[in-house]
Amino acid sequence: MKKQIKQTVAVAVLGTMIGGAVLLPGQAQAQTPAQPAAQPISASLGQAPLLNFTEQIEQAINQLVNQLVLSGYADGQMRADKQVSNAELLKMVVLSLKLEPADTEKNNRSRWYTPYVETAVKHGLIENTDQFQPNQPAAAADAAVMIAKALQRDVKSVQYWMNGFGIGGQTMTRGETAQLLLLSQKAIRSANAEITSIKALNKITLEVTFTSPLVLADEATDKANANFAFSNNLKLVNQPRLKTGSISTYIVPVQTMTEGMVYTTNYKGKDQHSVTASSETIRLNEVRQVTADTFEVDSFREDGVIDYGYLISAYSGGRGANAAVLDENNRVNGQPMQVIPSLAQRQATLTPENGQPITVSYVGFTQSTDGKQEPKFRLPAGTTLQPGVKYTVTSDWFVLENNTFTAQAIAPLTIASVEKADSSVLNVTLSEDPGDELFAYRSIQLKGSDGTTLTAQYKVQTRKGATGVFELQNNGKLAAGVEYEVVPLGSWAVAAGIQLAGN
Repeated sequence: MKKQIKQTVAVAVLGTMIGGAVLLPGQAQAQTPAQPAAQPISASLGQAPLLNFTEQIEQAINQLVNQLVLSGYADGQMRADKQVSNAELLKMVVLSLKLEPADTEKNNRSRWYTPYVETAVKHGLIENTDQFQPNQPAAAADAAVMIAKALQRDVKSVQYWMNGFGIGGQTMTRGETAQLLLLSQKAIRSANAEITSIKALNKITLEVTFTSPLVLADEATDKANANFAFSNNLKLVNQPRLKTGSISTYIVPVQTMTEGMVYTTNYKGKDQHSVTASSETIRLNEVRQVTADTFEVDSFREDGVIDYGYLISAYSGGRGANAAVLDENNRVNGQPMQVIPSLAQRQATLTPENGQPITVSYVGFTQSTDGKQEPKFRLPAGTTLQPGVKYTVTSDWFVLENNTFTAQAIAPLTIASVEKADSSVLNVTLSEDPGDELFAYRSIQLKGSDGTTLTAQYKVQTRKGATGVFELQNNGKLAAGVEYEVVPLGSWAVAAGIQLAGN
């Protein structure tokens, strides 16, 4: 009985955390993504008694039977407690998540599971069919990967849902699989998704929940800006990002909103929604100079501030232990979190003591790297910080606990070597690991012995230690037999005597 109660509570908590609906007595499974999302389970607990574990499993199985996803054995038994096999899992995933079938000749279907295996291969759920063991118990870890691929999202979200159901072993039962897939159905992407709720998290961030996740094309910045029609000329500054662990809730970065203003929006011309601008600014900590023309501002998760880069489905696979899941109240382990959204196109003001304000721009892809939250801002091209001068940093969207620093003379980075990866890609290595993203938006020039000049720019997010990948611009290619002198563009680095052979 204790195990049943624990499992039931886990399901209830999961429903609250993802803002979706886990089935309760008398509730029906939503049939189409266009229907409004059901109330979180937390809102329904007082309206119906919770089913025990066995009844929940039975209900989940019955629903998949009604959907023709699951069928019994020859004796008519469902065997909910039986470990799900690899073949059974593939069939359940393919059918319940509505994957387009592979083109299979009927006379080639030597086994009942053959069409499901081929469909799984078509969608990238499995690769090596030679090693596929249809009758072996399916590994829970493999199930998480398959479901994530089928939904075109991250594995961490599926694992989070599994934890909510108490699926923690190496294998899964048929009943547990049925529960997980019923929830996963709500995460099927849809071009017909509609907004169900919208709220302002702070002056530059909206949180928008849809009836289902958007198709990937609708998440692109240009398409998203066209689909969101805001009043008062409000625009998105980057694409909406699906929150890890949620079913269909997005972090949406927008231009700085006017405090107290009510903005209305419709999505794809459908129902209009209103949101009142928040007065909350992003709470940042310190400011420090990092190069002669760049400074950074920092914040810390332990202070209740977290960068969206650690929270979104698209990035979770590459963030390791730094990746986090927020509940529906944007808390991590009970601690409320202020969310920093994408800082694309953001600016701040840098004012030298007894001088005129300078508009500085955010340096792309620097806001959450190396496990840190340290977005960088750069002065206009050709200008540098003046050593000994005190500067003050201000903005209409963030506030710093300590917002001044005195500039110092900082030596440029030293390029130790440049190696050819191929005719258009170079590996640029510094004399030491900067331990931070200092390559961003930097370029080098290659002066050829034949009189030609090529320019290579850093490819964002490619740095590994002291080495970053630079790509030749304008379809440039290294020419065989030509020797190139490496010259950094600007004063960000020095490269004394660095030569590169084009062959």
